[in-house]
Amino acid sequence: MKLALLLYPHQNIRYRASLLQIALEETRLVFDTLETPTDIHPEEIGGAQFLICQPDRPLSRRELGFLGHLSSVYMIFEVRDEALLPLPAQRPDYIGADLPYLLKYKGKTNEMFTDSMLTMALAASAFSRNYDAQLNVLDPLAGKGTTLLLALRRGYHGIGIEISKSSIEELTAYMNRYFEFHRMKYKYQKSSLTVYGKNGGTQHKWVFSDSADHFKDGDTRSLRMICGDTRNTEAFLKAESVHLLITDLPYGVQMGTAGKQDGILGTVSAALPGWYCVLKTGGTLCMSFNTHTVRREQLTGRLAECGFSIVETGSLAHWVEQAIERDLIIARKG
Repeated sequence: MKLALLLYPHQNIRYRASLLQIALEETRLVFDTLETPTDIHPEEIGGAQFLICQPDRPLSRRELGFLGHLSSVYMIFEVRDEALLPLPAQRPDYIGADLPYLLKYKGKTNEMFTDSMLTMALAASAFSRNYDAQLNVLDPLAGKGTTLLLALRRGYHGIGIEISKSSIEELTAYMNRYFEFHRMKYKYQKSSLTVYGKNGGTQHKWVFSDSADHFKDGDTRSLRMICGDTRNTEAFLKAESVHLLITDLPYGVQMGTAGKQDGILGTVSAALPGWYCVLKTGGTLCMSFNTHTVRREQLTGRLAECGFSIVETGSLAHWVEQAIERDLIIARKG
């Protein structure tokens, strides 16, 4: 069997090379999950960039469905006698595909890159064969929720922790507008959280469904946004309750937690034990970071101290812009 995966183009030529590098690794991790030896290499056809994949056996419809999670892939073709035969699209759109893209703001991480992190974390986890189940995805430094919105699009549950009240207020207004505009059935609830006997933050929760009938039957998904300190993750969530943890560390030199200015490494080091606690055994953490502000070996060292095993990958370091050289780490619990 020979497949040709047509990649999304990107206007920036330099960043396009970075996306190709990430697409290769994302695709390799997914095929590793399928447990079929596969030759994967880039090739230009008619001026368009493809990844050519030759698994040593035909793939089932369900396995092809997993390939539909590849964020960098626009279309999948089967190659027969040099002809490209398009395969039926199997996009994991539980909710509108536009949900993660409409909310625009300065400093927003590229949605395609974030979606790649989600796919790579899933592929490296013990839950990859259940890619279409109702998994719980946590972003403990959620910002305005890009990771969580991408998770909702796949039909997963999203959980975010964010210290910035203004970020959560903006996301809250956006989610309510989105549900109202699309006339979707949903419930929204705001409540206070108690942490170690004190007021520890506020939770915003949405429960919704892809249809009115499913909502009535209780077949729903949820988004929880907690306005609080990520170092209290263990107090906010139950142990072993999260399948995947995806986060994009702030690219600046400092970040604020609970009114205190900590270095990025200090905040992560303080938060990691809680992150580890709430992650299920077999779950994975995927963390991106700016190599100009924190070094890879510093983060892998902290992860190992906490009990994580680093997942071996090819190089994922890539240029984003003048002040940002981004890399990412995948680590597994158990």
